[in-house]
Order: sequence, then C-alpha cells, then structure tokens
Amino acid sequence: MQVIVSGKGVDTGEALKTHVADNLSIVARKYFDQALEAHVTFRRDRAFFACDISLRGGRGLSVHAEGEGTDAHRAFAEAAEHVAKRLRRHRRRVNEHARGVADERDVAAQRAAEVPP
Repeated sequence: MQVIVSGKGVDTGEALKTHVADNLSIVARKYFDQALEAHVTFRRDRAFFACDISLRGGRGLSVHAEGEGTDAHRAFAEAAEHVAKRLRRHRRRVNEHARGVADERDVAAQRAAEVPP
C-alpha cells in the first residue's frame, strides 16, 4: 500500500511517517485484502493538531476520516480509529449481503430439486 504523508504548516518527520504507514497497513490488512493508497495530511489548528486520512481501496471503496489531538500522534490515532470503524462496518455490510444472496440461492436450489420434471 502506498502511503503519502504530508503536512500543512507542520513538519512531518521520518518517525511520524513510519508510524502512520505501519498502523494504516495493519488496519487495512485487517478488514480487506488490498488497499491501493492512503493520503494522510496533518495540520495545526490553533491549540491542537488535526489529521485527515483518505484511504482508497479496491472496487471503488473510498474512506475519509478526521481526527484531532494535542499532538500529531494522537490526532492520527483518532482518525485511524474512525477509518477502522468505517472499514469494519463496510465489511459487515458486504458479508451480510453475501450471506443473504447465498441463502436465496439455497432456497431456489431446494425448490428446483423438489419440483418433479
């Protein structure tokens, strides 16, 4: 997965970039096979930091989340939690839909087997 980390008025050091890349890849691998890219932007708003994450996955999946915190790591942690929650909900909807379609197919196959030719 390609992770692009940038800052608007904030210096993003190498430690922050590796932290972001490692944690986003863990979250993405947990919920689906392959994420294509992620854009993470940090900015300073008055007395706190803000983090915006835009993650693009396969089949047109696009997730956006924002987080705020007293430092960049906390802002990223909050935004990453939002991304994980949205990916988890998406995965659940996909699985429930697949189960529903499979049940419909099973019922149709049973009806076809019961009908004498």
